[in-house]
Amino acid sequence: MNINKLPILHNFSNPLRILTFGMIILSSVILVLIFGIVIAVPFFGQDVMEKLALMGNSNDPEIISMAKYFQIVSQVGTFLLPAFLFAYLDGRKTLSYLKLNVMPELRTMIAACITILAAVPLINFLSELNQQMSLPSSMADIEHWMRSSEDNASQMTETFLNVTTTGGFLINLLMIAIIPAVGEELLFRGVLQKLFSQWTKNVHVAVILAAFLFSAIHFQFYGFIPRFLMGVLLGYTFVWSGSLWVPILIHFTNNFSAVIVSCFYNSGKAVNPFDTIGTGETALVPVLISITATTVLIYLLFYFEKQKHLKTSELHK
Repeated sequence: MNINKLPILHNFSNPLRILTFGMIILSSVILVLIFGIVIAVPFFGQDVMEKLALMGNSNDPEIISMAKYFQIVSQVGTFLLPAFLFAYLDGRKTLSYLKLNVMPELRTMIAACITILAAVPLINFLSELNQQMSLPSSMADIEHWMRSSEDNASQMTETFLNVTTTGGFLINLLMIAIIPAVGEELLFRGVLQKLFSQWTKNVHVAVILAAFLFSAIHFQFYGFIPRFLMGVLLGYTFVWSGSLWVPILIHFTNNFSAVIVSCFYNSGKAVNPFDTIGTGETALVPVLISITATTVLIYLLFYFEKQKHLKTSELHK
């Protein structure tokens, strides 16, 4: 192979490649934020930095709009750009490296969407249990910080979701459903899980490590367990299918459901049961149904992909 065509990171050790990816993420976050601030000035005024300090504690529509803008800027700088840049540096053929060139079967895509919807009661139940977590009195300051972080994140999410216009819905669709689904899967499954697998030589360890970081990076500690388990599901569907589009679709379906239900709720056209199914005194039946349905659907996903690989193997004999 022509040495000039080898990826730039070809001779890097696995730990060094992971460290390089971390440095790329940090550099991208800083540069994109600076660029985002420069672009924001003509739209939000010269006092952008002062307004940035008010984000999360203001109901001013202009501040909320700016918060959404910087949320998108942050997502691009943290997830999208680093993943594509590293994929090029480590593999040159970016789409192939990220497994975006592999399209899943229709039945797999349908089963993937239904799986995450069937898991909603279970996710809500686990979230309710997670919220009851209590640290020892010696760690009271840490628990207070965790609670404050959780409350601030929840408040910000509720503010973002509180829209009744078509334009507001489309912005939320982009900010909450599309970019996170694509960007986070590119980073955690497309790159990190691949790097962990190459480093540890164990795909199961790689799935768990990527899922742990996926949950931890949200800094919502009282939703860590359900988000970690969702990360495990996303990781294994990626392993089974060999296509990043499957976890992207699952991630998108989960986030899109929250956006669409909130939109109907805010317009007065529906109640908001999305985050209450599987909680409270009546949780047992829906949670048991959710566990059963989710288990069956996950098996179907595994079975569909196993059958596809067997057919492919037969064709190449």
